[in-house]
Amino acid sequence: MSDKSAIIKEAQKYLARGQIEKAIAEWEKLTSESPDGNTYNTIGDLYLKKGEKANAIDSYHKAAGYFRDEGFALKALALYKKILNLNQADAISLLALGELNEAKGIVTDAIKFYLAAADSYTKEGKKEKILEIYDKILNLSPGNIPLRNKVVEIYLRENLTQEAGKQYLQIAKLYNEKREMEKAIEYYQKSLNIDPVNKETILDLSAAYEKTDKRKQAAEQINEAAALFPQDTEVLLRAAEIHIGAELFDQARQYLAQIKELEPANVKARKLLGEVYTREGRKDLAWVEYLPVLDEMLLNENYDDAIKILGEFKDIDPVETGRRLISLYIQIGDYLQVVHELTALGTIYLEQEKPKEALNCFREALQMSPEDEALTQKVIELEKQVGKEQITVGPEKTVEEAIIETDIYLRYGLYENAREILKSFKEKEPGNIDIHTRLKTLFVDTGDKEQAVAECILLAELFEKAGDLENREQILKEAREISPEDPRLISLPAPDAREEEIGAGAPEEPSFEDYSEEVAEADFYARQGLIDEARAIFERLQTLFPENEEITQKLGSLGLTVKGEEQKEPLAEEKEEPFVTEEILEAESIAEPTLDNDVMDIFNEFKKGLEKELEDEDYETHYNLGIAYKEMGLIDDAIREFQASLKDPKRFVHSANMLGVCYLEKGLYPLAIDVLKNAIEKMEDRGESYWAMKYDLANAYEKNGDTKEAFELFMQVYGWNSKFRAVSDKIDHLKASMAEGAEQKKPKDRKDRVSYL
Repeated sequence: MSDKSAIIKEAQKYLARGQIEKAIAEWEKLTSESPDGNTYNTIGDLYLKKGEKANAIDSYHKAAGYFRDEGFALKALALYKKILNLNQADAISLLALGELNEAKGIVTDAIKFYLAAADSYTKEGKKEKILEIYDKILNLSPGNIPLRNKVVEIYLRENLTQEAGKQYLQIAKLYNEKREMEKAIEYYQKSLNIDPVNKETILDLSAAYEKTDKRKQAAEQINEAAALFPQDTEVLLRAAEIHIGAELFDQARQYLAQIKELEPANVKARKLLGEVYTREGRKDLAWVEYLPVLDEMLLNENYDDAIKILGEFKDIDPVETGRRLISLYIQIGDYLQVVHELTALGTIYLEQEKPKEALNCFREALQMSPEDEALTQKVIELEKQVGKEQITVGPEKTVEEAIIETDIYLRYGLYENAREILKSFKEKEPGNIDIHTRLKTLFVDTGDKEQAVAECILLAELFEKAGDLENREQILKEAREISPEDPRLISLPAPDAREEEIGAGAPEEPSFEDYSEEVAEADFYARQGLIDEARAIFERLQTLFPENEEITQKLGSLGLTVKGEEQKEPLAEEKEEPFVTEEILEAESIAEPTLDNDVMDIFNEFKKGLEKELEDEDYETHYNLGIAYKEMGLIDDAIREFQASLKDPKRFVHSANMLGVCYLEKGLYPLAIDVLKNAIEKMEDRGESYWAMKYDLANAYEKNGDTKEAFELFMQVYGWNSKFRAVSDKIDHLKASMAEGAEQKKPKDRKDRVSYL
C-alpha cells in the first residue's frame, strides 16, 4: 500500500505547478486503496477547478454517499447542495436532501425537495422512482385527501393507472373513516373502474353499501365477488354475512356450505351458521355449531360474548352451559356469579336425580357463601341422603387454581377459606412467592402484624435468592411500615436511602458544548465554500452566546465583520489557497428548488393539509412550524404561525421574539417595535433573554429612524453588560450620528449673521 502522506504531498506538488490532471491521478490512487468521503470531495473540487462539471458531480456524489453511509448526515447534506449549484435538476441530490430533511424533522423542506426530485425523474421517464417519491410524500401527510387527488392526476397523466387505482382506494378508505359514505362509495367505484377484480375494493364497497342500508346493492356486489373468487373463504364469509343481514338465510347457508367444503373447521363460518339456525328458531342445531365457537372465545378471552351465548342456550343443554359458566366466572373472579351458577347446577342435578353431583355443587357454593342458610340446609339433607363417604372428591387443585380461588376469597373477606387453601399449599411449595404474597396480604387484612412481618421477611429471603434486590428492598420497607418496632427487623440492613430530585428551579441554561454538532456543520459548510450557510449558523449561535470568543473568531475567519468589530486580515500562515471558480462562488448561496405549476399545486395542498390538521390550541406545533417556515424563507407563513403560538402564555416570549425577527426581515419596523415592546413589558424575568430582546428593540428603533429611542435602549443594555453584542460600538455610532444631526441644525454665529445682514 502506498504511503498516504507521500501521495498527498505529491498531489500538492502537482497542484502548485498547475498540473491538475496529475494531481487528480494522485488522489485517485487513494480512492483505489482506501476510499473515503474527504478524498472524493477533494477530487471533485479539482475537477471543478479544471472545468469538468460532470466528473466533479460524480465525485461529489461518491463523497456524499460515503458520508451518508458513515452517519455524517450534515456533511452529506452540504455536498448535495454543492451538486445542486452545479445542476439544479440533479434528481439524486434532490431526493437525498428530501430524505435528510425528513430525518431532521423539517417536513416542509423535505416535501419541496421530494417534489423537485419527482419532477426531475418525470422528465427522465423513470416511473419507478416517481412512485417511490410520491409514496414518501403521501406518508408524510397520509390523511390529506386533496393531496392524494393531486397525486392521482399526475399518475393518470403518466399512465400509472394501477397506482392511481390504489390511491382512489386509499381516498375511499379515508372517507369511510370519516363516515362520509357517499364519497367513499364514489371513490371505491373509481378504483374498481381501474381494477375491476380487486378483492379488497369489492369487499369494502359492499360494506359501504351495507352501512348506507343499500342492502340490494351490497348483495349484488358481493355476489359478483363470490363469482370471481369462488375459492376465497374471506369473500364467501362476507357474502354470508351480508345475506344474513338481509335475512336471506337460504343464500347465506349456500355460501357457508361452500366454506365448509373448503375449510371444515372454520370457526367463523360455524358461528354464522349458528346465528342462522338461531334466527330460524332451530336452537338445537345452533348449539352444536356454537360449541367450537365457545372454545375459540375462551381462548381469546372474549368472556362477555361467551357468557351471552351460554345464557341463550341454557334451555338446550343446562348441564354443559352451567359447567362452562362456572369455569368462566372463576376465571374472571366473579364470586357472586360462581355461587349462583353452582346452586343452579346443583338444582339441575337434583332434577336429574343425581344427588352426589348436586351435593358437590352445593358444598362448593357453601364454601364461598358460608352464611347462606338455604345452602347449609341443602348440604345437610344431601349428606344424610348419600352419606359422606360416597361424596365424590374433586381433582386436586393446581397452584394457579388455588391462587385464583384465594384471590376470590380475599376479595370478599372470606379469610378462613383463603387461610385453609394457602396453608395447605405453603406446606407443598414452601418457596412459592405467590403463596407467601397472598399470606402476607391475608395477615395485613386481618390485622395480624406479627405474621405479616414474618411473611415479609420470608419473601425478602426468597427475592434475594432470586437475585431480585429491588423487590427485596421494597418488601422490607413494607415490613417496617407494618410494624416499625418489630425486633426481627432491627438486625436487617435498612434499605438504601435515595434522595429524590425535585426540579423546583428553572431548567438549566444551554451550554455552548450542547451545540457542538451545529458548530461542526457550520465548519464543514465553510470548508465547502457555503459561506452563507456557515454564517447563518454562527450568527444564530452568537445570539445565544454573545460573549463566546470561539464564535467571534469563526465569524471573523469567514471574512465577515463581527458585531461592530473591524474586519481583520488573516495572518500569512493562516491563509490557504482556495479553489476559487465561478461555480464555487455560486455555491455560497443555494436557491430553493423550483417547481412546475402542477408540482407546486401539490406542495400547496400539502401545506394547506398540514395546517388544517393543526388545532388552534396546538401552540407547540404552530411554533415549530413557524421555525420551519422561517428556515425555509417563507416569512409570511412563519409570521402567521408565530401569531398563533403567541396566544400560549408559556411560549409568549419566544413567539414574540421570533415574530419581531420576522417583521425586521420583512422591513416592517413599526410592527417589530410594537410586538417587542409588548413582550418586554410582560416579562418578569430580568435575565439575559430580557436584555437580548431590549437589544433587538433598539435595533428596530434604529432601522426605523428613531435614533433617540434606540440610543436610550442601547445605553440601558450597556448599563447591564457593557460587552453584550458589541453594544458600545452601537452607542458610539449613534452618538456620532446624533452629533452630526445636531451640527446641521445649529444656527450660524453672530459674526456670520451680521456680515450676512
